Amino acid sequence: MQNREAAQHVTETMLAVFNTLTTSVQRINALVQEGKVSSAEADLYRQSVMGPLDKMLVSTLTSVFERYPELRPASSCAISHEGKGQHGS
Repeated sequence: MQNREAAQHVTETMLAVFNTLTTSVQRINALVQEGKVSSAEADLYRQSVMGPLDKMLVSTLTSVFERYPELRPASSCAISHEGKGQHGS
């Protein structure tokens, strides 16, 4: 991403998607605890959402953060310093 404004927009969008999907996975996990969703369903959802999300974040944000390191949130767990996704799965 050559343009900083575009890079900032993409970063904000990707991190918002990460936060939304992480919240969704946490909600499904809570529904497992309530007996409303099976563990197998929750595992399948988590794998089908978080795997592609990791790939999308890494492929999009790694180059953005290399060019604009100041755009990397100080406490972001979406992309670690090594450029690998981190979400606890």
